Amino acid sequence: MKHMKQALVVLMILISQALVFAVEFDLDYASFRVDDNTNVVEVYLLIPRNLFKFVPVEGSYKSSALVRVALAQNDTVVAMDEWTFNDQLADTTQEIGHQRIPEISVLQAPPGEYTIITLVADVTNGKQYKYESNIILKDYSMQELDASDVHISAQISKTNQKNKFSKYFGYDMIPNASSIFGPSQPMIYGVCEVYNLDFSEGSGGSYQTQYSIQDINGETLKTLGWKTKPKPGNSAVEINGINIVTLESGIYDFKIEVVDDQTGKNVVRTKRFYIMRETNPEKMRAIMEQAMLNEYDDEDLEKIFGPMKYLATELEKKQFKKSDKEGKIRILSSFWKNRDTDVSTEVNEAKAEFERRLRYTNEHFFTARKEGWQSEMGRVLIVYGFPSEVERFPSSLETKPYQIWHYYEIEGGVEFVFIDKSGFGTMELVHSSARNELQDAQWRRYIEPTSSSGNVVY
Repeated sequence: MKHMKQALVVLMILISQALVFAVEFDLDYASFRVDDNTNVVEVYLLIPRNLFKFVPVEGSYKSSALVRVALAQNDTVVAMDEWTFNDQLADTTQEIGHQRIPEISVLQAPPGEYTIITLVADVTNGKQYKYESNIILKDYSMQELDASDVHISAQISKTNQKNKFSKYFGYDMIPNASSIFGPSQPMIYGVCEVYNLDFSEGSGGSYQTQYSIQDINGETLKTLGWKTKPKPGNSAVEINGINIVTLESGIYDFKIEVVDDQTGKNVVRTKRFYIMRETNPEKMRAIMEQAMLNEYDDEDLEKIFGPMKYLATELEKKQFKKSDKEGKIRILSSFWKNRDTDVSTEVNEAKAEFERRLRYTNEHFFTARKEGWQSEMGRVLIVYGFPSEVERFPSSLETKPYQIWHYYEIEGGVEFVFIDKSGFGTMELVHSSARNELQDAQWRRYIEPTSSSGNVVY
């Protein structure tokens, strides 16, 4: 769950950058069994061509890059691979902003927890890009039916010339390290190795496989159906592709199931991938936000709704409180649709403004105990917006620090008064002239450190 949330957060960041998928470079990996003490780890990279500086060389322009991939454990490098590659352009006017170079590194290491440390450096100017990720290499069984990770690709082709992408039966599999498939990629291919099939020499028997694509709710959207195959030995390689042209933008799982007909045992492996067909970042954001809600648990949903309560109706708050997870998701999904001030535009202005206010409150009003939106200043800013004018009065020997926020365009002009009564930096609302807010005409008594409290009127 934690890994999924992190992946979704990364994806949302990428979407916010106008669908430029790689911030620096993409990285993915898959592990395969060698024996009971060793795994092969394939590390896949997609590196944007425009990371590197192209310089004129003999009538064209060339760049040179250094790539270093290492597996580290307890601050010790267990395995490392390093290589360089060159790139070439006919001229520097070529558009290469969305072009990426696939690379692969193959390492070996025992099962366990590791950190992948990857460095990509421009040899020409020395600029470096670094990526670190924690991974777990599985301890594959040597007796029970088991299977490797799933390696996915958008391109597979027969090759007569072996190269670094050549695998299994003379095919090239170009890795998609981003796991993102766009409009120009109609197929997704998946491959995994199956281990410990019950095989007897001369009468090895059969096994069954099924390839399918599921949405994040586990509903099967595409399937190739069950296929029965003769066992080639104690292990087998499974590889197949599924057409994804009809699938909408969203988050999916590529699923491979294997059943041993002789033992009845089964193994399932899945690999998450993303489809992005929308060219509009706001539409893509809405799709992914819906996917995020489905991944969250009740506690996460409560946190999301927290600052939205300031704007919610009493009915919405009551319904959210008594709803199950599905009900909470429905309320959150429809919350901003019902508040869109201009449905003719792609942007939901109300939601965008709320997010702007929320970011500001969390950056400026947070404390060790509370997030910014939970403060009284945070609530006022989220509900009423940024004040027209702020009067700030610092602390002195005679007075405590306080602020007066003026809103000239609300109810003919209103004000909010905040005072640090405790002296520890927490501004409390002590008075407002706005309707349905705390009103205390004698609020100035709080300014003097020795003053006593009086009557408060609501």
